[in-house]
Amino acid sequence: MTKEEAASSAPVSLKRTVLKTVATVGVTVVLIALLRQFLAALLWFDKVAGWHVGGVILQTLAADGIAKQQQMIAAGLMVLCFLIAVVLVRVGERLLSRH
Repeated sequence: MTKEEAASSAPVSLKRTVLKTVATVGVTVVLIALLRQFLAALLWFDKVAGWHVGGVILQTLAADGIAKQQQMIAAGLMVLCFLIAVVLVRVGERLLSRH
């Protein structure tokens, strides 16, 4: 690869990396917001369906009020949302590169 080819591909690569980073962060934020809405709807769903699964899930996530465990659960859910976002961005990138 010549110096000219390397110089011309560097800005494209940088732009692509920045775009993928912004997309990943954006998708992560959307997934976290959706997760929050889903968790908020669990009690309503239990009431409508007559189940207690949502309450059990929320009770488990509450970790019996132990702040350290609650923080670890929240961090784990955020990491999970981030990993899902990475996969979604990669799949989107592959779909866009086909066209």
